[in-house]
Amino acid sequence: MLNPSSPVPLYHQLAEIISDRIRSGEYPPGQAIPSETALARQYHIGRPTVRQAMDMLAHKKLIQRRRGSGTFVQSPAPKVDLFSLAGTSQAFFTRGIEIEKTIVTPVTRQSVNGQPDNPFNDASAYFLSRLIRAQNTPVLKEDIFLDPELFRGLDRVDLGTESLSRTVAEKYHLAPENGTQVFTVAVPDSSTAHLLGLKPNVPILTVFRELDFPDAPRAVYAALYCRTDRFAFSQTIGNLS
Repeated sequence: MLNPSSPVPLYHQLAEIISDRIRSGEYPPGQAIPSETALARQYHIGRPTVRQAMDMLAHKKLIQRRRGSGTFVQSPAPKVDLFSLAGTSQAFFTRGIEIEKTIVTPVTRQSVNGQPDNPFNDASAYFLSRLIRAQNTPVLKEDIFLDPELFRGLDRVDLGTESLSRTVAEKYHLAPENGTQVFTVAVPDSSTAHLLGLKPNVPILTVFRELDFPDAPRAVYAALYCRTDRFAFSQTIGNLS
């Protein structure tokens, strides 16, 4: 029950109670949550307090309001292993999720400046930018930089139809052997926000990835801009022993 003497606001207490029931499975995905009127009556509080609790749960994407139907426990977002040496497309494919790739900037050799964390800074690299849609929604944008000597001739490959990871494996007979990722939350530039269907100044998950190839460390560098409202992006941790 709620504790009116607690310094924790009543709406927060109610949100925690419902969250616990969702996590425990008492309220499984797809089940209707009692109405605001019913919850107000059950917990002897006003409907505005219940509405605040529901707003908090909706913001956390634990519940979903359906106009004319009620409020329901939201199914968890599908997980996509973001750190896949087999490539981003393969990460979606492994989960049985069909995607559509759109080339924003085709492979071109460019000078890289003003990017101190980019291993190609003050040099040149092949650059490719592409947008990934899933379930008819843009979910991820990749800006990829590649070693122009290791991947010589990549600018003559149509990556609008060909998989980048498959091209690297079949054309260059290479596969990444190690990699690192840095996760941050940042506001994308206006162009990226527009491509992802986001309002300006909305922070999103941003991942900076480096891939090492045999005798070619940091041969690929990528910035991934990820919407997390449709998918939960995960990272598999291997043997820690």
